[in-house]
Amino acid sequence: MTATITPKSGVPNLKRIDPSTRMQDYKKALEFYLSIVNKGCDGIVFAENSNSDITELKSLVEEQGLTEQVEFIVFDGLDYPPHYDRGYGEFKLLDYAMENSKFIHNQTNRTVIWKVTGRYIISNLQHIFYSQPNQFDVYCNCRNYPKRWVDTYFMAWTPAAYETCFRDVYHRLKTNVPGIPQGIAAEELLRSWLDQKFLRQTIKFVYRFYMTPEVEGIRGADNKGYSTDEIWKLRIRKTLQRTMPWLWV
Repeated sequence: MTATITPKSGVPNLKRIDPSTRMQDYKKALEFYLSIVNKGCDGIVFAENSNSDITELKSLVEEQGLTEQVEFIVFDGLDYPPHYDRGYGEFKLLDYAMENSKFIHNQTNRTVIWKVTGRYIISNLQHIFYSQPNQFDVYCNCRNYPKRWVDTYFMAWTPAAYETCFRDVYHRLKTNVPGIPQGIAAEELLRSWLDQKFLRQTIKFVYRFYMTPEVEGIRGADNKGYSTDEIWKLRIRKTLQRTMPWLWV
């Protein structure tokens, strides 16, 4: 779970900025993911990059008696211009978490690590676990319409694949800088990187989820709810996945 409880001012396209509100989002999501520990999920790494107080979250874990299966990583990782945007910061955070997590270091190179933006709940996560491909190095959801895009709020990889594919990739995800078209998103920049021929020759990618994630939570960009304002998109995508799986939307 990736988290920024106290975002810096000046981050583009970010309206959900109140730390107490964001803390409640993370608390609600963590409570959900704690409910599936030992039910498809072996443990949780909660990585927070604004060096915020997480006493509430630790207390929640203690109440559930799961302190041995939840690792908290908190550090000051917002040492970059806010206009680089959230995609840059999140993958910078992931580098730190992958390098410093004791949980992850104790796993094999073939262990599957699921990454979720920490304020969001994937309510059908257990079904996604059970439907995942038998083998993959990177499991993600790409779109070709209306833009070439990869969803970054939820993806999976093995530690070995992370080192090859994602380590230091945050340097490629800067937005609002010279040489990068105005308005382009980090998800588009990452998709361009994942499309590189040499990566496809060395990494086993599965570019589409076998099951559409059912997302609950409030988007940071516009304070709209996935399960309310965005429910029509979910229904369309689930229908198209069944009827026209070649149409990546």
